[in-house]
Amino acid sequence: MTMKALRLVFTVASLAALTSLAACPQGGGALKVDKVEPPQGTTAGGEEITILGEGFQPGKTQAEVRFGRKKAEVVTIAATNKIKVVTPVGDKGPIDITVAFDDGHAFKIPNGFRYVEPNDGESARRAFFSGGKPAAGGQKIELEKK
Repeated sequence: MTMKALRLVFTVASLAALTSLAACPQGGGALKVDKVEPPQGTTAGGEEITILGEGFQPGKTQAEVRFGRKKAEVVTIAATNKIKVVTPVGDKGPIDITVAFDDGHAFKIPNGFRYVEPNDGESARRAFFSGGKPAAGGQKIELEKK
């Protein structure tokens, strides 16, 4: 093998090693986002979902989660493979979910979540169980006095 060929092999091997190191955050495996559970919720928002993946760092990493263009206000990295998110209010239909980490990594789950209309009584049930306080992004329901 010539000296030029050896330098090329060494350079390619060095780049491969650096790339694999950059893909492995300090918390373990490579950072990735896989799926959302459950994959749907009501247009009223205020429901907790879980984003599953790998390489999250609870207490060390921050993440921003968007449902289409709407930013989720409550995002918690709960474990190395789970992010808990409270859904914002949304429009009926499928929507992309974007997860952006403070280290610059970003992931998009195309049509990762579907907003559906709440069942009859869902708004009243939510108001009752939340003590009359509006759900995240929802409206407070007040009874009319006669």
